[in-house]
Amino acid sequence: MEALMEVPAILSFQRADLARQLLSGLKREILLRRLYLVFSGSTECADVVNSAIASAVEHGIEEIDMAVIENTMYEFPWWLFTGGSNPSLTSLCLSFCKLSAPLKFGGFSSLTKLALIHMHMSLKETQLVLRCCRNLVTLHLIDVLAIRIMQLPKLKQLILLWSLRLGEYRIDTPALQRLEYCGEMLLASTFQSMSSLEHVSLQYMFDEYRECHAEKLENISTCFPYVRSLLLWYEIPKVVKPRTPAVFLSLKVLTLKITTKPSDDLLWMAMFLNAAPYMETLRTTIRYLSHLDSHNGVVWDDVDFQHDSLKNVEMYNFMGRDNEIGLARLLLYRAPNLRCISFNQAPLEEGDDHQLVPPTWPGAETFVPRDSQFVNSAYVFWV
Repeated sequence: MEALMEVPAILSFQRADLARQLLSGLKREILLRRLYLVFSGSTECADVVNSAIASAVEHGIEEIDMAVIENTMYEFPWWLFTGGSNPSLTSLCLSFCKLSAPLKFGGFSSLTKLALIHMHMSLKETQLVLRCCRNLVTLHLIDVLAIRIMQLPKLKQLILLWSLRLGEYRIDTPALQRLEYCGEMLLASTFQSMSSLEHVSLQYMFDEYRECHAEKLENISTCFPYVRSLLLWYEIPKVVKPRTPAVFLSLKVLTLKITTKPSDDLLWMAMFLNAAPYMETLRTTIRYLSHLDSHNGVVWDDVDFQHDSLKNVEMYNFMGRDNEIGLARLLLYRAPNLRCISFNQAPLEEGDDHQLVPPTWPGAETFVPRDSQFVNSAYVFWV
C-alpha cells in the first residue's frame, strides 16, 4: 500500500468557489500535518474553511495557522475540538479573528504553542482560552488585552507585545526561560517564581516618565534578578546625573538598541556597565533620529568606573561619528580585560525568534587589545 505523505498546505483565497476547488484538490493519500490559511472571513469562505478544518481535525492535524484579512469577526471553530477529538494538535496561531471557548473546554489540552495576534477577544475570553491550555510551552500574545493572572507551569517562552494592561496583573510561570515584552512599565510584583529565566527583551511604551531611567533599571533588576541575557530598547534619558542603578549580578550578555539624536553624547551608556559588574559581552545598535530633542547635557555621574569582566564589545549601525568613537574609547580605557571590539555598519537584524541577531553578511572591522591605540587615535572607514 502506498505510504501516506506528510505535507503542509498553504492556502490563501477570498472567493468561496476557489476555496472549494483548492480544498477538494487535496489528495486522500496526503496526510496533512500543517494547515496555513489566509482568507477574507466572509460567510461563504468561512463555511468552506470550517469544513476543511473539520476534515483536518479528523485526520490528526498538528499545526494550524490562520489569518483573516477582511471580516475580522469570523470565529475560529473551537467546537470542532470538543471532547479532545484531536489530541495531536500541538500548535495554533490565530490572527485578526475571534476565539471564545467556554469554561472547562478541553479541546486545546494538547497545545504546546499558542499565538493570538490582533484578536477580537474580551479579557474574559482570553482568560478562558489560556485556562484550557495547561500544557503550553510557547505563548505569543500580540495586541490583545492582557490577562490579570497567568498561571502556566510548563511555559518556557512568552512574547507579550502591545497588550493593553487593565490594572495590575500577575505572571506565575516558574519554567519560563525567554521573555519578550513591549508595553507599559512592569511592577516588580508582576512576576512570580522565575528562577529559570535566562533571556529578557524589554521595550517600555507609553512612558511619560523617561527621566526615571535609573529607576527603570532598578525595576528591571528587581523583576529579573537571575537573567543572564538582556535586550533593552532605550531612548536617551533627559536628566543629568541620575543616581547609581541597582546591580544585575547574573547578567552576562547585554544588548542595547538605543534611539538618540545624531549630535548627542553616548557616554551616559556607561550606566549599564555599572549596573552589571559581571557582564562579559556588550552589543549596541544605535538609531539616529534628527527630530528628537537634543540631550547634550546628559552625563553619567561615575565616569571613572572600571569594569573587569567585560571581554567582548560589538557596535552595530556604526557610522564612525564622534560620539561613537568617544564611547569606544571609554570602553577601551575602562575595561582592562577586553579581548575584542568590533564595528559593523549594518544594524542588528530581527531573527525568526524575534531576537536581534548579527547581520549574516560580512561588514565588520574587529580589533584585539593590541589595536586599542589605533582605535583611540583614528576613525574606521569602509569602502
